[in-house]
Amino acid sequence: MGGAVSAGEDNDDLIDNLKEAQYIRTESVEQAFRAIDRGDYYLEGYRDNAYKDLAWKHGNIHLSAPCIYSEVMEALKLQPGLSFLNLGSGTGYLSTMVGLILGPFGINHGIELHSDVVEYAKEKLESFIKYSDSFDNQLLDLEYPARRESHRARLGCPSSSTLSKTKPG
Repeated sequence: MGGAVSAGEDNDDLIDNLKEAQYIRTESVEQAFRAIDRGDYYLEGYRDNAYKDLAWKHGNIHLSAPCIYSEVMEALKLQPGLSFLNLGSGTGYLSTMVGLILGPFGINHGIELHSDVVEYAKEKLESFIKYSDSFDNQLLDLEYPARRESHRARLGCPSSSTLSKTKPG
């Protein structure tokens, strides 16, 4: 998957192409994609490929193809108030989009193996919180919350993505 739908010039072109190809099918997923510019999650000097439907990796920092993220988000039928666990959360791009759908009462966990990627993701989240008008941080808790069941989970792998849906509690 990836590379089939977009050679867009900007984030809106990318999303329009994903919608036209039926990767994005719901308004909530479309709004989440439009609220977060994919290019903001790329390292400087690599943004020229940000709006193509391709995976990207530089060292440990990686992003899956946008069509993969849209398929994950659509398949999990995300709703406000649910919880989400992203194993192999990378830059935090997917987790941030999911968080917008889950809203202030949802729980959103990301687990990443590489400490440099965790630091990069924290920087990107802080930037999003500071500059985005799509986000209300009054209910944001960046501490480690008590252990809870996840309603939705995504396992990110270097060569493939696996969806897992657990029983809602």
